[in-house]
Amino acid sequence: MAEAEPSRLREIRQGIGIRLLALILLVSSAATLLATGLQLYLDYRSDVAMIQTRLDDIERSSLVSLADGLWRLEQTQLRLQLEGMLRLPDMRALQLDEISGDGRHRNLISLGEPDTQASPSSRILREMAIHHTDRGQQRLIGHLRVEATLDGVYRRLADKAVVILATQGVKTFLVSLFILFIVHRLVTRHLADIARYVDSFKIEFPQPLLELRRPPRNPPDELDRMVSSFNAMCETLRQAYMSLQEAHAELERDIEARRAAEAEVTRLNEALETRVQQRTAELEAANRELAAFSYSVSHDLRAPLRRIEGFGKALEEDGGPALDERGRHYLSRIRNAARDMTEMVDSFLRLSRAAAGSLTIESVDLSRLARLAAEKQQEKDPQRRVAVSVMTGLSVEGDRRLLTALLENLFENAWKYTRDTEAAAVSFSAGPMDGRMVYTVRDNGAGFDMEQADLLFTPFTRLHGGEEFEGTGIGLATVQRILARHGGRVWAEAVPGQGAAFHFTFWENGRNA
Repeated sequence: MAEAEPSRLREIRQGIGIRLLALILLVSSAATLLATGLQLYLDYRSDVAMIQTRLDDIERSSLVSLADGLWRLEQTQLRLQLEGMLRLPDMRALQLDEISGDGRHRNLISLGEPDTQASPSSRILREMAIHHTDRGQQRLIGHLRVEATLDGVYRRLADKAVVILATQGVKTFLVSLFILFIVHRLVTRHLADIARYVDSFKIEFPQPLLELRRPPRNPPDELDRMVSSFNAMCETLRQAYMSLQEAHAELERDIEARRAAEAEVTRLNEALETRVQQRTAELEAANRELAAFSYSVSHDLRAPLRRIEGFGKALEEDGGPALDERGRHYLSRIRNAARDMTEMVDSFLRLSRAAAGSLTIESVDLSRLARLAAEKQQEKDPQRRVAVSVMTGLSVEGDRRLLTALLENLFENAWKYTRDTEAAAVSFSAGPMDGRMVYTVRDNGAGFDMEQADLLFTPFTRLHGGEEFEGTGIGLATVQRILARHGGRVWAEAVPGQGAAFHFTFWENGRNA
């Protein structure tokens, strides 16, 4: 009996009970973590939504009174209102700016301590425009900048997470221990007895297993039914050979059916390949139709824009003296908007041409095209002095028309963003990188933040404001499409205030790519 106890302990340690306990703990812990994470996420969403609601309430209910006070420059009233807003939960800082008639901003009141070093995930910023209605017209007179912090939200969520995990962990451990005890008591100890019987079982002399479960329960439980099934299996084993023969014949039939199924799959794959080719042809036709449509729409937009510009010019020449200063300003803005739209249409046409038409592949002298692009920019802006450096002997197989547009866009971009640089310099060079030739147009101009580099090649997207540098945001998108048609790619490296470098390649996967 003394030897039986250690054997029982070994069975418990080596049995499925311990693994079951570990599995229960693992699954329960995972479920707890998942539920806790979901709860914390919902609470986070709720808290952030509450902060957003407070900001909405400020924008909805307080801007009118702020506009009235800002119009009268009642700083005491404005400060009291802002102090009341700052006392709202999770508010960190407020800043009220006044906008004068000439558009200049002046900081009027600042409350709180804004955290400029905080990450976007730890604060919420909102800019609110303040308008005043004067003689039936709305006028922008100021901005209210509100900064709300999420530090309190994160602290509340951390405290809640600790409480949930601690309570759920203790509960999970206790429940797991209880389940382990029940499983061992009702199942695993009997399974161990059955295993010992099976180890000594001889098919030549089958002995009933019923002695291990005396007396059987009424109604029988799962173990009783398993014992009965095992006893019936002993008799079934005697007929196993005939069953195996039948199974063998069935297996042969299954193999034949599988071969037929494989043949059907092959046929379907061939049909699918044909369908893919058909869909590809349809897609290419749709792309051609879309390019033609874009080209037609862009052309159709030119005529009304020219009429707007022409009538605006005529109105300015004939009726300009009769207009007051505001009228002349509005007329000037109408003409500028028409010119900007015309420039956007032309840019859109260039982008459409870059993506359409067949390529005429020939050997192209990139060094010569780069020098011509630089000369073209110098002719457009003769008063500027820009140091241009072009590496000689650079050539590539490609479409001369598109590669000319490629370098003109890159040099125009470099020329534009070196406008405020005293010793402006633009260079074109090439060199091996990662086993392929990489071409580079580099400048020492304004540069940009690399966190926004993914937006560079999106049509009509610009990283600098129109008041700083003119443009439509089409040039770099055109560059990317031209290089895509030549099996290459383009990427940029830059440092704000220290310039930018645009690297590009051709035929990365071979000439037929």
